[in-house]
Formats: sequence, C-alpha cells, structure tokens
Amino acid sequence: MTTRERCQKAMEYHEKGLNCGQSVLAAFTDITGFTEEQSIALASGFGGGMRYGGVCGVVSACVTVLGMAYPSTLENGPEGKKRATQLVNEFQSRFRQRFHQLNCRELLAEPGIEGTDIARELGVTQHCRLLVVSGVELLCGMLDELEAQ
Repeated sequence: MTTRERCQKAMEYHEKGLNCGQSVLAAFTDITGFTEEQSIALASGFGGGMRYGGVCGVVSACVTVLGMAYPSTLENGPEGKKRATQLVNEFQSRFRQRFHQLNCRELLAEPGIEGTDIARELGVTQHCRLLVVSGVELLCGMLDELEAQ
C-alpha cells in the first residue's frame, strides 16, 4: 500500500466517524496484524487525548503501530526496549516538529495548523482529520526509512 493510499484510508475512516486513533490504527492492519475490528476496539479510548485532552490519539496510534512493527519483547530484552524507546521518541519528535504539540488539548487550540503534502493534496481542512492524515504520512516516512536500513 502506498503512503497516499494509507492516508486516504485513514481519512475515510475518520470521515465515517471513527476517532483519530481508531482511524490511524485501522489504516495499518497489514503492519500490526490486528483486524479492522480489533484496531477499532483497541483505539476506542485514544480519541480526545485518551478522553482528557492528553496525548493526541494520532500519536498514541502511531506509537502502537511502531510497537507492533518493532516490538520490545522478553526475547530481545534491554536492546529491544532501547530500540522501542528510540523509535517512539523519534516519532514524537517528528510530530512535535511539525505541529509543536503532542497533546490533544493544545493541538485543538493551535490555529491554522498546516498539514503534510498528502493532506494538502487530499484537500483535508478539518482540524483533526488533518492531524490523522499528516500523522499517517509522517509514520509512513519513518517506516520507509527503517525498512531501508
């Protein structure tokens, strides 16, 4: 699946009424191994910054995808934990660099945020949907870089 197709898929989930985290996680079922139903259920509490304005559901879902793609397990021990931490920090850094915040409350208060290239190409203007599509694009870029290593 191309990055654009994945972004489109996440946007369509959000347009159907799923929360930000559900929309992102459901767009990565081929990577996580979760079914669509499992993804939607798992991320049901991610919306609204875990329902209290905390970490954006997009960020939470992207971190979940990273955890499934590059897990920290009993078998890979401290090295796996170290890598997982590095990957989470890297994604958060990229998201923060783009949007200056990680928390839903602050992101919602941020006027005029600008989406990524694909968000603009798709004509996304709705605030949270712009974060959904942009977060998917940022994560796809990071995953592509990791695969190339």
